[in-house]
Amino acid sequence: MTSFKDYDDGGPRNQIEIFCQSHINNSTYGAYGNGSFTWTAPSDINTAIKMRVYVWGAGGNGGEYGGSGRSVGGGGGGLAISEFTPVAGQNYGIVIGANEGGYSSVGGTSSFSGAGISTVQASGGRSGDNNTDPSGNSTGESSNPQTGYYGQGGVGQGGNIVNRRGGRGGYGNQNSSSGYGGGGGSAPAPEGDRDGYNGGQGTSYSGGSGASIKFNGTNTYTSYTSVGGSGTAGKGTSAQNTSSYYSYGGCGGAGLLGSGGSGASTNSYSSEAKCGFEPGDGKGGAIWSPNKILMGGGGGGGNAANHDGSQMSSTNAGCGGPGAGGGSMHAYNSSASNSYMLAGTGGVFGGGGGAGQYGQGGIAGLAGGGGASGYANYGNVQSWENTYACNGLGGRGIVVIQYAITI
Repeated sequence: MTSFKDYDDGGPRNQIEIFCQSHINNSTYGAYGNGSFTWTAPSDINTAIKMRVYVWGAGGNGGEYGGSGRSVGGGGGGLAISEFTPVAGQNYGIVIGANEGGYSSVGGTSSFSGAGISTVQASGGRSGDNNTDPSGNSTGESSNPQTGYYGQGGVGQGGNIVNRRGGRGGYGNQNSSSGYGGGGGSAPAPEGDRDGYNGGQGTSYSGGSGASIKFNGTNTYTSYTSVGGSGTAGKGTSAQNTSSYYSYGGCGGAGLLGSGGSGASTNSYSSEAKCGFEPGDGKGGAIWSPNKILMGGGGGGGNAANHDGSQMSSTNAGCGGPGAGGGSMHAYNSSASNSYMLAGTGGVFGGGGGAGQYGQGGIAGLAGGGGASGYANYGNVQSWENTYACNGLGGRGIVVIQYAITI
């Protein structure tokens, strides 16, 4: 739990609390289980001002492991927003949906509940090899527009302000020689004005980029090229071409509060690797206040890789800022040759970038969908020591409470 006290941003509320932890289950090698918490409304809570609660479900994982699955990106978690009249001293139950790994799993459901209120909950996104439909519909929907798709987003339920659906993961294709993974879908934006956005689609050797809370992830233009993650103020771009002598990654989309990350570059000449420049991470921050939640991040830059004779030059992809998607990773050549790079992670609510064969799909930010790999020889699991997280893990859920105390 994170708590900020005595902050005045001009609105009716003056307190914010954030829950985003999950629990470790050592009996299953430290896999994360849903986190359960009790929040007690303070004795000086202002009952004349309604508290506002945001509930996001966990994101789904990228849908591939060791030749199994579909290489579709994971779906973003759903969102439900409600307002209640608080009761001083009352205990409220909070569940934070976890993501325990698995290319065909479902992200955990988050919830907020208590006496005298309707439970607010949001289901988790589906991993890329799972096409089960979540229960419920987004506000204004009469049916599920994602039905039948793999990597669907979760859905909010019980929100008296709005319920929203997470974006679905981008399309990919599993193949050990030329596979490609889709980018992760985003969770719905805190404004609750619409559903989350879809991850970008890859093509041979190249992953699609992660979605932001305002834009779909970008599709790759052609083989052996990377794509920048989408930002909160614009989509990422795709590189145009790669040869044995050069590679230039796509740039991340602009953010509301900062620029997108630049694309990486690698070069060689006469069978000698000459230079390489790492991609840029998305710039821009976020505002978490008692009356406003604003994500302003730019998308991460795409990676670069080329292979000139016996010389190989390559980089990882850049990571997205708050609300933005991670950049994608492309391989150069088939199979495992010059292929083991990492796609960029998504910022909070953003999708992870997709990866070519043997690359690592980008991990998502909270509630975002993980990027998929075109073919991976490791799973999307987390070690019991918490020292690493692999291949396209979806983000955990998050619950935010905004309220007022009497001053």
